[in-house]
Amino acid sequence: MIDHVATLADLVRRPSVNPMGRTLTGPEYLEGRVSEYLVQRFSTAGLAWARQNVAPGRDNVLAVLDATEPGSPTVLWDAHQDTVPVDGMTIAPFTPVLRDGRLYGRGSCDVKGGMAAMLVAMERLRHLPRRSVRIVFAATVNEEFGFSGAKAVARLWQVPCESCSSADRPAAELLAGRPLAAVVAEPTELNLVATHKGAVRWRLVAHGRACHSAFPEDGANAIYPAARAALAMERLAAELGSRSPDHPCGPPTLSIGTIHGGIGVNLVPDRVVLEIDRRLLPGSPLRQPGRR
Repeated sequence: MIDHVATLADLVRRPSVNPMGRTLTGPEYLEGRVSEYLVQRFSTAGLAWARQNVAPGRDNVLAVLDATEPGSPTVLWDAHQDTVPVDGMTIAPFTPVLRDGRLYGRGSCDVKGGMAAMLVAMERLRHLPRRSVRIVFAATVNEEFGFSGAKAVARLWQVPCESCSSADRPAAELLAGRPLAAVVAEPTELNLVATHKGAVRWRLVAHGRACHSAFPEDGANAIYPAARAALAMERLAAELGSRSPDHPCGPPTLSIGTIHGGIGVNLVPDRVVLEIDRRLLPGSPLRQPGRR
C-alpha cells in the first residue's frame, strides 16, 4: 500500500506550475502531469473517475468512493492541482527531499500535502466494510489564479445533469447532485477553518502618450498617474488595516502585486498596468456605503 509520504513525493515530482496569467509555456507549467497521475491512480485503485475540461491542457479530475448504505449523504473533498511559480527558490523545486520529518519541494505544503492525504485516505476507506458517507474527490485546476477549476465544479450542481454540456456531463453524473458539505485541503496547521476572506482582483491601466525621452514634453508619461494611484492605494491599504480588527479573519486588505510599464529608458511610456489584490471579509461589500 502506498503511503502518504510516497504519494506526496510523487506529486512534487510532477510540476504543475500556474503561469499566473502570464503567457508562459514549458514542461513545468499547467496541471497535465498531475491530472494524468490522478487518473492512473484512480484506475489502479478501482475508483470511478471523470475529467472535466476547464481550459486547454487544464482538466479537473473527479473520483468517487461510494457509500455502502443507501441514502448516504455526499461530501466533497477538494484539493487543487496547481502551485505558485518557482521564481526565487533556492532548492530544486521538483526534487522531493525528506528531512527532519518534513518533505520539501514546490507544492509540498500548498496543497499537494493535503491532496496526498486525501488520496491515501480514499484508498484506505475503500477497504472498510461499512461506509455511511459518499465521498467525491475533486482535484481542481487554476486555484492560484482565477479559481476557474472550482467554479467549473460548482457549475455541475447548478443545473440538472441532463442540461449539462457534453464536456461537463461525465463529471456531473459522477458528482450526482449537490454535496452536503465540502472539505478543502488547504494548509491550516490542522485547525478547522469555517470561513475565510474573499478575493477581488483587477488591473488598473494608466494611459499616456509615447515619445523620445529627449523631448518628454512631447508625450505624457503613464508612470506618473500610475504612481499617484499606487500611493493612494497605499493610503487605503493602511486605512483598511484598522477596520474590523476583532474579526476572526482579521481586517480586510489591499495590495498591489505587480506593476508593468515602459519598454526602454529612453522612451516615455504610454501604458502602465498595476495588478491589485483586495481581500474582503465574509459578507462585506467591496466599498463602504456612501464612498465612491
